[in-house]
Amino acid sequence: MATTDFEVKQLLKAYRKGFISDELFEAQMTELTKGGQNGHAQYTYNGNPVGSEREMIMQLLDEFRCRENFAAEYLNCWIDVSDQACARGGLRVVQQREAYHAQILEARLRELGGIPQCTVSAERREQDLGLYASAEKTDAQKLLVLSSRITDPTKLLKYITDVVDQIQEDQQSKELLRSLVQDELSSITWFKEACALLNPAQ
Repeated sequence: MATTDFEVKQLLKAYRKGFISDELFEAQMTELTKGGQNGHAQYTYNGNPVGSEREMIMQLLDEFRCRENFAAEYLNCWIDVSDQACARGGLRVVQQREAYHAQILEARLRELGGIPQCTVSAERREQDLGLYASAEKTDAQKLLVLSSRITDPTKLLKYITDVVDQIQEDQQSKELLRSLVQDELSSITWFKEACALLNPAQ
């Protein structure tokens, strides 16, 4: 990033002194914002280059919104068939949290001019709803499955934190996302504690 900033400043100096044409200046600026001579994009999302900070943020907002919305859906189904009062209490809090996250992420996406597009695949819907909405599986069993999926919270949330670390201009989105990551960590902590409570032998 520091190298890119230096190159931009040098390019501006050359342009202001009349050493390069308007066309060349525009072409060089476009190249720099897309990664410059090294061929590396300035911004990436999930390991893929994106053209701008705004584009990167909007992709994350849409995908994060989609995941949270679906989580709120299957957690609601789980609550309906929950067999443990202590699990229901925590599930209700997490479900409301996920639903709220989906709403605030969509609101920010629309403020930036985006439209929700991301959807959960039919295969994923069938798999997760088949598990969490099942009255045949106990809360303890469901928590074991969920805990096995979140063994490394840092890795799980990396697709969000990687974007947060790259944001420089849109401080509103940066803090919104950073705060939601803290919420996610709280939910993960509860799931792990509930799993340990209902599966003492594990």
